[in-house]
Amino acid sequence: MTIHRIFVGLCSLFCLTGLLFAQEPLSFKEHGEAPSRGFDVLHYAITLKIDEVARSIDGSVAIRLVPFLPSFQSFTLSAGDMKIRRVAIGGSHELRFDTTHYAVTIHLDKAYSLKDTLNVTIDYSCTPKQGLNFYAPDSGYPAKRWQFWSQGEDTTNHYWFPCYDFPNDKATSEVTATVNKKFSVLSNGKLVSVKEDKAAGTKTFHWSQSKPHASYLIMVAGGEYTILKDKAGATPLEYYVYPDDTLNGRISFSETPKMINFFNEVTGVTFPWEKYGQILCQDHFGGMENTSATTLADVATVSDERSRLDGNSVSLLAHELAHQWWGDLLTCRDFRHMWLNESFASYFDPLYFEHSKGRDEFDFQMYGAQNSGINVDTVRGRKPIVSVESYGENIYPRGASVLHMLRFVLGDDMFWQAIRHYAAKYKYQYVETNDLVRAIEEATGQNLYWFFDQWVYKAGHPVFRVTDSWSDSSKMLSLRVEQTQKQDSLTGIFRTPVNIEVTTASGPALYRVNIASGDTTFQFPAAQRPLLTIFDKGNWLLKEVVFKKSRTDLEYQALHADHLIARLRALQALQAMENNDESIPVFADRMVNDPFWAVRQEAVNQSGKIKPSTDAKREALKQALMSAAHDKRSEIRSAAVAQLGSYHGSDVVTLLNGALQDSSYNVMSSALRALAKSDSSNAAPVISRYLDYPSFRNRVSNAALSALSIVDSAKALTIALDRAKYGQLTSTRFTAFGILSKYGKGKPAVLSFLTSALKDRDFRNSAARTLGTVGDDSVIPALESVASDSTNSASATARASIEKLKKSKENGGK
Repeated sequence: MTIHRIFVGLCSLFCLTGLLFAQEPLSFKEHGEAPSRGFDVLHYAITLKIDEVARSIDGSVAIRLVPFLPSFQSFTLSAGDMKIRRVAIGGSHELRFDTTHYAVTIHLDKAYSLKDTLNVTIDYSCTPKQGLNFYAPDSGYPAKRWQFWSQGEDTTNHYWFPCYDFPNDKATSEVTATVNKKFSVLSNGKLVSVKEDKAAGTKTFHWSQSKPHASYLIMVAGGEYTILKDKAGATPLEYYVYPDDTLNGRISFSETPKMINFFNEVTGVTFPWEKYGQILCQDHFGGMENTSATTLADVATVSDERSRLDGNSVSLLAHELAHQWWGDLLTCRDFRHMWLNESFASYFDPLYFEHSKGRDEFDFQMYGAQNSGINVDTVRGRKPIVSVESYGENIYPRGASVLHMLRFVLGDDMFWQAIRHYAAKYKYQYVETNDLVRAIEEATGQNLYWFFDQWVYKAGHPVFRVTDSWSDSSKMLSLRVEQTQKQDSLTGIFRTPVNIEVTTASGPALYRVNIASGDTTFQFPAAQRPLLTIFDKGNWLLKEVVFKKSRTDLEYQALHADHLIARLRALQALQAMENNDESIPVFADRMVNDPFWAVRQEAVNQSGKIKPSTDAKREALKQALMSAAHDKRSEIRSAAVAQLGSYHGSDVVTLLNGALQDSSYNVMSSALRALAKSDSSNAAPVISRYLDYPSFRNRVSNAALSALSIVDSAKALTIALDRAKYGQLTSTRFTAFGILSKYGKGKPAVLSFLTSALKDRDFRNSAARTLGTVGDDSVIPALESVASDSTNSASATARASIEKLKKSKENGGK
């Protein structure tokens, strides 16, 4: 998603006369705060005639607004690449207007005051280059569906209707769309009417949203759908699915009522819109939480029965649904505070799993979020969550981790009290972070400025060095906690509570202590030498920890800690030790016997990094993996089968061939790749039989092609050249491009194909990137042609590839 911020309605030096000017669109890097406004939009009434063949709109928008200024004479709306035919006030009195490629400035017939309400109508036409996407069959993809869907976030709705396109204004809206009679149309709010014009071959759908929302959340989508009906309490639900796959569609959406009921309860606000619709969209990036009407990537949402053995779309659906409260009901005032939308949705998604699947599932999801929030500091550099163009990792998983710590600091009762107060106080309004801080203090009495200062307005995370010592004479455990992170204006010493669990032969004892300095020593009673000491029991904190423990202590932790993350981290630490093969019995036990699937999977994955020092140890590890390959969960079977690719012998080959009959596509895929490694001399004929195996999104056949490249790269390259072409499934093309990148260096046929693929709308970036890896001087002119075109989405990639090729030549082709 290309991020642009349209800075419109900016008061100039002439604010007192009501004259407003629009600026060129500013990128988020250049501008993040909300613009000043000279008016408040109350209502948008959008009328559209949508031509799916011409990919165009003939439209009209009636805007009801009130001035903020005492002498309001003109105003500007965002209007991207539109032909404005007519502007009128009061329905008939035409107004003078000026246009640019990004805006329309309307000159009123007189000066209006802040006591007036204006009704301005704009008639226009456009062929949107963004904001509204059209799809149709073509020679390469004859089965592609006729379809259109809008995407307004961040600020692209003004490419299909003129509007104030920034989130710090909320209005009610209605959309009336005339389309091909075969189509159904979804938009915000309630469906008022559907009228058919048989002579024209069209239907007109009228949708109306009675509650205010930001303009970027206004949507329209349509195509040929079957509409499945459902309910969550009094809330009507609609699932727009493909007519040829209604069963899988209904199954994929089936948890929606449970999700709504859960979010109703925990937020304290009953679902706030007239209905909730979810619609499948081709070539969608994932999901978009338009008010009461979410657009969803069809390939990420609906899958077949076998594919659901390896995962489903519940997390995606929960995330987008949570936005109906966090992002739609309460909307960030400007995009520096986007975390109030995305972090909340990214936390409430795992919260639904805590409710539906249990605390272990929730904690494992939060562990993943924390890792992402930590890794971004290293990979991309530290940056505050509230900042201009904050990283996606900051406003999604890192922000969710911050909310998790907020829950820990407050405790469940006060956390939920604060959340409900925040939702109730600011519903249907736009918010910034300080509104959340104030709401927490109002609801709980807690001043958490320090918390938000270190976690939201500043950056980084604590790196704790923990050392322990037990005194037999005093029967006390000393735990020294130092903070060793880099300190500067972005990152200081972190203040936080933390749970410490000390387990002796008498049992566990839990202590909550407060860290407020860079070096603190805590004392805990321990009648015997502790068997287990856990820093941050429950894994609440976004942190790194260096806590050196003996092999004996780590093995005890892996086998006996009651929290899954403690067991998982013990396995990681054991693998990182010298002579890690001494702990093979622990890994063997955990990959088969741990009660939580992700710990079993971690034991399997970490076992691949163990180097057995004897044949007996290698055999023990192999036997454990062969047992894990029969786990009830496909994730563990797939991981174990993948690891068995490093082993040889008839028993392994027999097992891998048997795994090719597994019910899971992922297990089959792992088995193909493992056979290429374990039985390379005999694997090619077996793998070749699966090159056309029918599976969801070609998952198995793609794996077969990857596996074939290991044992017969020449044959795989020939097949990849064909499967990289326009007309193949996107997932298949990505697999094929990967093989071209790995084995196509200097191959004329590969370079010729990739050069032509620079014109491929969907894969020109991949083509430009791959040419940087396998190309030579001969491809530079083609890359330069792309690089010089600023409107080409692959221009930056092409420039990077040119530099890469030139540097490679300077280094002698290395």
